[in-house]
Amino acid sequence: MGERVPVLDPGKVQGQVIRSGRAAGTLCHDVLYEPRTRLARHAHECAFFALSLDGVYREAAWNGEFECARRAVVFHPPGEEHAVRMAGAPVRCFVVEVDLEAVRRQCDECPPLELCHVEGGPLSALMSGLYAEFARPDPSSALAVEGLLLQMLAWVGRGGDAVERQPAWLRKIEEIVRARFRSRLKLDEIAAEVGVSPSRISAAFRATHRRSLAEEQRRLRIEFACARLRDEETALAEVALECGFSDQPHFCRTFKELTGMTPAQYRDVVGSRSSATGRRQTTGN
Repeated sequence: MGERVPVLDPGKVQGQVIRSGRAAGTLCHDVLYEPRTRLARHAHECAFFALSLDGVYREAAWNGEFECARRAVVFHPPGEEHAVRMAGAPVRCFVVEVDLEAVRRQCDECPPLELCHVEGGPLSALMSGLYAEFARPDPSSALAVEGLLLQMLAWVGRGGDAVERQPAWLRKIEEIVRARFRSRLKLDEIAAEVGVSPSRISAAFRATHRRSLAEEQRRLRIEFACARLRDEETALAEVALECGFSDQPHFCRTFKELTGMTPAQYRDVVGSRSSATGRRQTTGN
C-alpha cells in the first residue's frame, strides 16, 4: 500500500494567511508563501480553487507537473493529492474552499468535477471578480460571490476549454514549438522527445488548436516577422532567414497567405501608422 498523505481539514491552508472570510458557502483565504517554500504531497477535504495573484510556483499533480504564474487558476476536487514548490520570489494566492455538498443541496445537483489548470481566460476572470468581492465587500457581495462561484463550478463541470485541460505532454510540445519555431521541426524527433507517437501528437494538437503543428509553426514565424518588419533598415531577405524560411519568395508567399499582404505592403502600412502617430504626438506637444 502507498504512503497515506495528510488531508487538510476545511479552513486549514498552508502558508501565511493574510486574511480569511466566509461568503455564500465559501471560505476564502489570501495566502502568502515565502520564496522556495515546498509543500509536501497532501490533499484537502474540501474542493478548492486557487488563483495566483503574484509569483510563480510549480505543482505536481495529474501524475505530472505544471507551472502557475500570475492569473493562473487551479481547481482541485476533494481529496486530490498534490505537492507545491515555490520559485525564488514570494508567491501570493487567493484560495476559495467550496462545500460541494452544500452546492448540491442548494441546486439539487452538481456536475462531476475534475482537477484542472488554466492560464487566464474565463475562469481566471471569474476568480478575479470573486477576489474583488472578497477584498472590498459591500451589502451585495454575498449575492455576487454566490453567482460567481456557480459560474466557476459550471465552467469546470462542462470541461472548460480543451486547450486548457490538455495533458502535460501536449503542453510540452507547445513549449517546444514556441521555443524552436524558427528551426526545422521534425515530428518524429518531437515524438521521441515527449514519448508519444507522431500520429497521436498530430491528432491531439489539431483537435486542441484547430490547426496542425506545421500551421502553428508558420503562424509563429509570421508573427515574429511582423515584429521584425517594423525595423525598416532590415532587408526582407534577412527577415526571411531570421524567421526560418529558406528564401525570400517562400517567406513572401507564406506571409501573404496568412496576412493578406506582402511583407513590403505590411511594412508600408506599419510605417505610415507610426508616422501618423509621431505627427499627432508632435502636434500635441
